[in-house]
Amino acid sequence: MPLRPNRSSSGFKNIGILNFLRKILVAVLLPVLSANLSFGAERTFKVPGFTHPFRVTTERNQPGGFTMVKDPLDQYNAAKVFKFSINPGPCVQDDCEQQSARATVQQGRKAKQPKEAWYGWDMYFVPDFPIGSKQVRGHEIFVEFKDQDQCQLVALTTNPHSNDQFLSWSMEKPSGKQMTQFGGDCINLFDMRVASIRELAGAWHRFELFVRWTREGDGRFLMFLDGKQVVDYHGVTCFSCDKLNYFLFGNYLCCTTGTKLVVPATVYYRYVSMAKSREALVWK
Repeated sequence: MPLRPNRSSSGFKNIGILNFLRKILVAVLLPVLSANLSFGAERTFKVPGFTHPFRVTTERNQPGGFTMVKDPLDQYNAAKVFKFSINPGPCVQDDCEQQSARATVQQGRKAKQPKEAWYGWDMYFVPDFPIGSKQVRGHEIFVEFKDQDQCQLVALTTNPHSNDQFLSWSMEKPSGKQMTQFGGDCINLFDMRVASIRELAGAWHRFELFVRWTREGDGRFLMFLDGKQVVDYHGVTCFSCDKLNYFLFGNYLCCTTGTKLVVPATVYYRYVSMAKSREALVWK
């Protein structure tokens, strides 16, 4: 009769404890690993209401510039929010031409927008967000639509040519000139002041935007900040929107005197969505 290994009762208890610990580790780590994979290996994700997926612009983003984290003002909320940070350091690939620093996510470049749509997002600027002379020369873009490669179409941005302590709703088109380190290749069509960044910093604020996309004169931009109307524009809203018009958001500091001079700047987003009506925007 073959000998059987002598297993004491304490040995069985240890095996049981190890199995129990393994189950706990799997339960805790699997969701974390899955979340990382969705932004790492695939680099694409869905945003409510948008038919085209978004992707992490890793070929231009500063390393580690985009992450998903807990709400900085509500640590009990389990839902993750978007965090975008730019920092001093070497430029990244073709952003070196204009010494730009960015951390953004965007729809696929073949995306187009519906004829009419509502867009919504919450933004949180950290209390020490650098504005005006506290940041290196350049203009900062946060929410943007693009229907051309060279310039923004419309964007929520700062404007160093007027007063970059304010957020503005700005529209551009290509000038036909060659791009330089400090721009010059785009014509600014309008620059509508939205809010003081200093007054927004330190709290979440809700933006709601209605757009009628058209190359004719019956287009519209209607923007609300915390329920108050801040933009009401009638006219042309795009130029090549029948071919492409993709949406991106994050933190993009363009056309600086040097990326190594960038002052650290972080902005958060949550509840980004698109809908057919204002009431259908997602706020949870």
